[in-house]
Amino acid sequence: MAQVLARTERLVNAGNEGANSEGNQGNFIPLSLRIDMARDEARAIAAAKGIESPESAVAWDIVEELLSVAAHRRTQEPKSAFERYCLEHPGASEARIYDL
Repeated sequence: MAQVLARTERLVNAGNEGANSEGNQGNFIPLSLRIDMARDEARAIAAAKGIESPESAVAWDIVEELLSVAAHRRTQEPKSAFERYCLEHPGASEARIYDL
């Protein structure tokens, strides 16, 4: 169980290491790749230990947490450069919304 927690914790924390204040990405792992890695790890654990094992439950909880982080980021980030521009410049003619 401790080995599973250590491996899945590394997946969650991956990407937080290596980035410094100078903008050097270092060992940064994109969230989508971390989700894929965690999903593969959870599938392997479920196949080896059984779907109802505590290790499998922990691994799938990690996948769910990563998916919720990704969903949260999608709701907070504007979808395009135009949307960011409109948020930064609400008085611009491009940002005005007209009801017809």
